[in-house]
Formats: sequence, C-alpha cells, structure tokens
Amino acid sequence: MRIRLLTVADLHQSRERFHGLRNAIEEHRPDVLAFVGDTLDAFPLDSKWQLATSETAEFLSRLPVEHRVFVRGNHEDTNWTEFVTAWPHALRPLRALYASAYSLGPLVIVGFPCFTGREFSWCAHHNADTNEMTLAPLDLSTELSVDEQQWLPKLIQRLGPAARTLWLMHEPPVALSIGKPETVNHIWTAAVERFSPRLVICGHDHLSPIVNERWYIRMGSSLCVNVGQPKKDMHFVVTDFEFSTHSPSSPVEIHVRAFPKGEPITL
Repeated sequence: MRIRLLTVADLHQSRERFHGLRNAIEEHRPDVLAFVGDTLDAFPLDSKWQLATSETAEFLSRLPVEHRVFVRGNHEDTNWTEFVTAWPHALRPLRALYASAYSLGPLVIVGFPCFTGREFSWCAHHNADTNEMTLAPLDLSTELSVDEQQWLPKLIQRLGPAARTLWLMHEPPVALSIGKPETVNHIWTAAVERFSPRLVICGHDHLSPIVNERWYIRMGSSLCVNVGQPKKDMHFVVTDFEFSTHSPSSPVEIHVRAFPKGEPITL
C-alpha cells in the first residue's frame, strides 16, 4: 500500500504560494496535505499579495486532497480563531495536531507544538480526542503544556514503531545547513536523538536551505527536511510511504523528493 504526502510550510497567506500549491497538488495528486506552520500571517495583511484569513480558509478547504493536517507555527496566533470560524466544517473537518498523532491507514503522523508565538487560540479550539478544531472555543484558562516528556513517550508507547515514521514540527530540530541557531528548538533535538524517527519535516527558517543549498540533513538514522519558503520558487516535499499492511505500522520504504530541485532520497 502506498500513501503519498505533500508537505509545505511558511505560506503566510501568499496568493502566489497558494497558486503554486494548487499546481503542485494537481501535478502530484497527494493523498495527504500537511501544513507545517505559518500557513497564516500574524502581521497586518497586504491585500495585494495576501488572501484575507477567511479567504485562506475557503481556498485551503477546497483543494482537491482528501486528507489534510495542520501544525502550528509562530504566525498562527489570535488569527487562528478567525480561520477556524471561516472554515467550512460541514464540507470537511479541520484537522490539526498538537502534541498528538493522526493515523491514516498504516501511516501515523505525529504533530509537535511550537514554542514560538502564542498558542492560546490554537489550544482553545483543539479537541485532543479527535484532532479536530471545534468551532466554539473550549474552556481553557491556560495554554497547554508543550513539554515533550509529558506526552511523547506515552504516545510512542501506545502506537509503537509506527509513531516513529513521520514527525511534523515548525521549528527545526537541528541547525547547521537547514536552520539558523536562533530558529532551532533544542528540546526537539533531544527528542529526535532519543527516539530516532525516520523522517522529520520542519520549516520556520526560510533562508538557510537556500543559502547553504541543502534541503535536508541527517541526525543519526533520522532524515530532517526543511520546507521553509524562499522568496522565489515554491518549495515543497513529496513523500511516498510504502507499507505491507493496512494497519498502523512502520513503512517498508520511504521515498522523499524535494521541489523545485533536490535529489530523491530513499529511506
């Protein structure tokens, strides 16, 4: 069984990047679309090059992909409530991960919190039992804990090796070629070193992969990929997961391709 995932980050409500995303979907026809943070933009919007938040929700909800998941970035702030409100929930659920996992057949996707920015609006709408965003905010007086020791070992114990297949996190877990030191989350570094996931996809740092001409780096047996957006050329990654079963499991092979350029890698 094969599942194809298309992953992007740092779209910042850009009309041009959304157009590029639609073209990428039409070309590669993924089963799952993953947004790894900063889909929205926390700064005042410029209508010349950005969609309004309500338009963003409408556009993304109608992309021709059956499954989609969101992970929070530092630009998903109080604007997230407007996005959730505008999302056509009757058309499709708004599925977002926060220290939680989503299973699509044999593929298990683990979504990490973001230490940067304010997370209250995200947490206020997030239903941990279903990974769906509720239209009415939940009654939360504080932000949820992002301490990985409180949730990640339990999640891996419950799901087994399948939980080490794919991790999505906005902040890079490693510097060097794919992230500046100030963008790296060292708690995620320790988590990757401890549990050795097969594939980690991040964003946040737009420039390092371009300046260093490297879109990935290896941390032990883990492959870490940055899909942050450059100023030109839509950057995204297409990943094919090959499974021998239809129940949650570790894939037999993982084929990773970066666009617009980048050699394919098989794990």
